[in-house]
This record gives sequence, C-alpha cells and structure tokens, in this order.
Amino acid sequence: MTTLAWITVGLLAGGLVVVGAAWARAAGRAARGEATVRELEGRLAAVEATSAQALDTARDAAALARRATGDPAPPPRVVLEPVTGPLVKAVAFGAGARRAVARLARSAGAPR
Repeated sequence: MTTLAWITVGLLAGGLVVVGAAWARAAGRAARGEATVRELEGRLAAVEATSAQALDTARDAAALARRATGDPAPPPRVVLEPVTGPLVKAVAFGAGARRAVARLARSAGAPR
C-alpha cells in the first residue's frame, strides 16, 4: 500500500471513531431525556390524582354545606362562574352596554 492509502485509511478510521463517540454521546443524552420524561409523567399522574381528589372533596363539601343551610341553589353551570360572571358584566358595561342598559331601564320605567 502507498502512503496515500495509509493516510486515507487512517483518516477514515479516525472519522469512524469520532462518529462512534458522537453516537454514544447522543444515545446517552436520549436515554437521560427519556428517563426525565418518565419521571415527569409519574409526577403528572400524581398531580392529576391529587387534583381529582381535591375536586371530589370540594364538591362533597359544597353539597354538605347546601344541605346544612337548606339552600336549594344549584352549583354553577360554568367553571368559575362566580368569578367570570361579574368580569363579563364589567367588560360589557365598559364596552358601551352601560348606555343600552340605561336606555332600557328608562323605557321600562316610563308609563305607556
């Protein structure tokens, strides 16, 4: 073999070593990432179970409180309705509905 052939074989062998090292490093990173994802999925499952239990406890407490006071009021139809209702009303009044409500109130109170 000539010197050029030995240099070419040496460069190819060095390139294979570099590619092999990069492959091993990438495989290690992928394994660590997969382990992290598994851990996060486990934590998420625990959070979901805890939040479901908290929702059940809150519903039971609300039902018990309604029974204790004799309040037949149904629970809100929408999540966070007690918060969103006044917010929507404030936005509507801010958007010009205030004049419409005032006009309707005047016409409702006026004798016909």
